[in-house]
Amino acid sequence: MGSSRGSGRSRLNELSIRNLGVIEEAEIEFVPGLNVLTGETGAGKTMVVTALSLIAGAKSDSDLVRLGSERLSVAGNFKLPEHRTATLDSLLSEQEPDIEDNSIILTRIINRDGKSKASLSGLPTTSATLANFADALIEIHGQHGTLSLTKSSRQRELLDNYAGDRALAAVSQYKHAFEIFCELKRRLLDLDKSESSRISKIQELEEFLKDEAKLRPKSNEVEDLERKIALSENVEELRVHLGEIVSTLTSEEIGALGRIDRARRAFNALAAKDKRFLEQAKRADNSFFDLRDLANESAALLESFGEDLAPLDDLHARKSALRSFAKKHGGEGDLTEQLLRAEERAKAAKNEIADLCGGEERVEVLKNEFINSRKVLLDKAKTLSAVRVEAASRLTFSVSQELTDLAMPSARFLCEVTSRSEPKDDDFEETGLDDVYMKFSAHQNGELLPISKAASGGELSRLMLAIEVVAAGNSPLGTYLFDEVDSGIGGKAALEVGKRLKKLAADSQVIVVTHLPQVAIWADRHLIVNKDSSGSISESSVSIATGEERESEIARMLSGISDSEHAQEHARELLNLGKA
Repeated sequence: MGSSRGSGRSRLNELSIRNLGVIEEAEIEFVPGLNVLTGETGAGKTMVVTALSLIAGAKSDSDLVRLGSERLSVAGNFKLPEHRTATLDSLLSEQEPDIEDNSIILTRIINRDGKSKASLSGLPTTSATLANFADALIEIHGQHGTLSLTKSSRQRELLDNYAGDRALAAVSQYKHAFEIFCELKRRLLDLDKSESSRISKIQELEEFLKDEAKLRPKSNEVEDLERKIALSENVEELRVHLGEIVSTLTSEEIGALGRIDRARRAFNALAAKDKRFLEQAKRADNSFFDLRDLANESAALLESFGEDLAPLDDLHARKSALRSFAKKHGGEGDLTEQLLRAEERAKAAKNEIADLCGGEERVEVLKNEFINSRKVLLDKAKTLSAVRVEAASRLTFSVSQELTDLAMPSARFLCEVTSRSEPKDDDFEETGLDDVYMKFSAHQNGELLPISKAASGGELSRLMLAIEVVAAGNSPLGTYLFDEVDSGIGGKAALEVGKRLKKLAADSQVIVVTHLPQVAIWADRHLIVNKDSSGSISESSVSIATGEERESEIARMLSGISDSEHAQEHARELLNLGKA
């Protein structure tokens, strides 16, 4: 396993589980690449999937709390990606979690009474917020998972990522045209308002511009203003400190510079007689001249220190005026955000007044601009649709090939793009004019249905694996979890599933729960969920399997008996295949 594997993407560093089902306590560390979880039936393998699903916002269920415990807790430590998506960036800006070592922690607690608590890096939040973060960090496939890929919006996003740079450029150009279109549409709607409303709006905008011209606020001046206030409040104390520095360095009686100069001259006299003192003499010279420059700079600063500051009352008055202006014209948010919003509003206000005062002539100009913007938008939408249709055809072919190799030769997959050919104004959306549908049938003659309705748990997991393997190269996600991906298969087909999981893990992190040795042999990290029954309570723990322990686990998976000589020989053969 190379250290560079998926290094720029997000990944799950560690999963902490307390009192979930049969697991009393477990700390599971995951690595980049393929992480495989195995264990006997009932040992608690699926509890790991359940834990991650709870972190991802799954519905709370008090039945999951371990017998004899009052609450369960699960926490996932996620490393953030080097290049963040717009969605993840927006979430981080909105929630402002504590980021340590470029990682955040998603935590979920469920009490015996069914009540649930969520936290983000230690701060209280909602399960919906956790779900939003999880959607940006991990893809869960399986009967316990969130299956976000069944959502139409996620399918469109996956197709655009698969299409690559052409789609990203087309999306960007469309969004720019869409913003212009929406702005002109809004301005035209404003002009359609009643006369009294129009006059009131003009007065409101003129009052705003008058306030703005009088104050001339800048969104970036708040920090500088607060610095000046703090400086002004402490200017006398700072002058005393500067005076102490100048006096200590330059005083004729006790000045440090004079004494250091004597020492410097002595070192130079030594160096003239003995070259061993050349280095010390040089250092003494440097120290003296540095301190002399420092003394001169401090003296010059002391002479005019604080003179460029406005009176403290004026500074406080300016901040108060900014706060009043921001509250009146800047909406919600902190002072800087309000001023930025007001600054943007001021840029548009003159155009709005011109629109409202321009009469029929202005309306006609705007209508023409709107018609032209609509033509541009439609052209950009058609370009985007063409890119998506071409990419959907390639995706359909590639996923279908993968399904054949995954022991589903009769299965059919279709990625379909439908576009509104003669759109009305309201049909244009931020993502274009297209709907993306991924459809599936497990049988050759079966009806193609949306993938959320057409596949069983195991079939759906294998379909998702095929899609992810094909699309992973351009996906922003870093971690994939698969449960039941090997349901109902064995032999050569199971080996193919393992190979594809390994392929997907080449540039990302994959976590898979499996009961098949043909899958487990490909692991970069093999985790065993061990079961220890004592009385009426089962306790499970998770350990990393290496060497003979891993060989014994593969043998157990093959025959049900870990110490079978024949099974161990077969296990070694399989493990060698995985290494090869």
